[in-house]
Amino acid sequence: MAITSRALQKKLDRVRKLESNVTFQFALISKLMDQDAQALLTDTPLNLTAYRLMKTVETFESISIADLSRHMVTDNAQISRVATDLGHKGLVEFRADPKSKRRKLVALSNDGRLLMDELAPRFAERRMAVERLLGEDTIQELHESFAKLVEHFSE
Repeated sequence: MAITSRALQKKLDRVRKLESNVTFQFALISKLMDQDAQALLTDTPLNLTAYRLMKTVETFESISIADLSRHMVTDNAQISRVATDLGHKGLVEFRADPKSKRRKLVALSNDGRLLMDELAPRFAERRMAVERLLGEDTIQELHESFAKLVEHFSE
């Protein structure tokens, strides 16, 4: 069955309609960026959620599951499962929180720090490539726009 010019035009109009929807564009870019990031992890024991958890832990040095959940906008149960799995792999450690006996803190183990040091150049190059592509002004505008969107969707 041959595709007519009318059918092609109809499909093109539908694609344009999707692409004109900014939230669709955000979702599409998010998926593509996730796929790109996951490709940087293929030779590691990490999936993208585990990497992001470790990156957040690295940033804060030690952090509770609840705080990880808030920063990563992911439910506590999933964060707890991922952190426990990383603990079994020897990439994170759990410590008692000196401020609260009921809370435990997650910190990178020595092996976890070594892995993050190994991954840092890959993700730095990825970030620099995006910055070169978009330019400093656009990056600044994106940061400002993202801050507005976070505030809007956090209400």
